[in-house]
Amino acid sequence: MNVYSVYHIHAGTRHDDGYIGITKNPELRFQQHGWKRKKCNAHLRNALSKYKDRVVFDVLASSLDFEAACLLEEMLRPNPNMGWNVAAGGNVPPNPKGKARTEQHRKNISAAKMGEKNPMFGKKLTFSEEHRKNISLATAGRPSPLRGSKRPTLVCPHCGVTGAVGAMGRWHFDRCKNASV
Repeated sequence: MNVYSVYHIHAGTRHDDGYIGITKNPELRFQQHGWKRKKCNAHLRNALSKYKDRVVFDVLASSLDFEAACLLEEMLRPNPNMGWNVAAGGNVPPNPKGKARTEQHRKNISAAKMGEKNPMFGKKLTFSEEHRKNISLATAGRPSPLRGSKRPTLVCPHCGVTGAVGAMGRWHFDRCKNASV
């Protein structure tokens, strides 16, 4: 059985201010709520950067099952955008990952990141000789995770070439230059 805790991050002492959350490991979760993290809840991130030195982390209740922890969080945060929370208590915050998007929306996102609008536009990634040497030393002696494992071989039905799964999936089958289009 998993044991959950309800925690409170705040700059003062009021429970209607600050952030209420649920976690299995309160110490680790507080470290994950860094004010420099870009993927963090925007309300919380802005508050953590504003109240840097005054932020207090309290565990309100521990040794709860998931349902009890959700119920307590729901009682303390009944509405969305209350305190530093984005979602109402007991709910998972909104996540755009996996959201269904129309073809036009995907084209708009793609166009917004084309050419000079792309943050990597015009930048070349070059490593100094010293940096390349450090990478080489760090990886030297580390065995490949694939060494000694038997990977299946496949045969392309279009050209008859035999090879490992990765290369065959990349260059053959539906993508084979001998496949009739």
